[in-house]
Amino acid sequence: MTMGTTLFQLLISFLLIAIGAYGGGLVAVPLIEHELVGHRGWLSFDQMAELVAIAQMTPGPIAVNAATFVGYRQAALAGAAVATAAVVLPSVCVLGALSGVLERLKNNARFLRVQQGLRAGVLSLLLYAAWSYGRAVVVGWTEMVLAVLAFALLVAMDRKVHPVAVILGGGLAGLILF
Repeated sequence: MTMGTTLFQLLISFLLIAIGAYGGGLVAVPLIEHELVGHRGWLSFDQMAELVAIAQMTPGPIAVNAATFVGYRQAALAGAAVATAAVVLPSVCVLGALSGVLERLKNNARFLRVQQGLRAGVLSLLLYAAWSYGRAVVVGWTEMVLAVLAFALLVAMDRKVHPVAVILGGGLAGLILF
């Protein structure tokens, strides 16, 4: 495959991810998985799980971190630049084009109903990501208990625990238990 073909595939793949990732953050995970693991085969499922963990610990949006990593892996610096630009470009264009319109629509009843429906779709993607990764990560009762305890801590602390602390705590628990 030529460098131009690879760069074009990176461009298309990350444009599709960005366009479909309404809601951002972890909502993008199933889209990234579908495109990079299922469709392109650029990552294995295990590599995808590691990518998500690393992207959560590093600053910046998960889709941007994933684009930079996968782009670099596929086509070095040019790939990283193309993939990162592709994942950011749709948001920049939409915000630029719709900033005035969105201000006028923020109290529009139809627009608010559409947003409610979009939120339900976003929630379904988040639940799917949790289910999908849970099946891959939780291979025994010990992992299940750790995951439930970490989730309970997050819920109880209501966003007062940094995600990196949860991930590092899981690593420490793994060091002790496994």
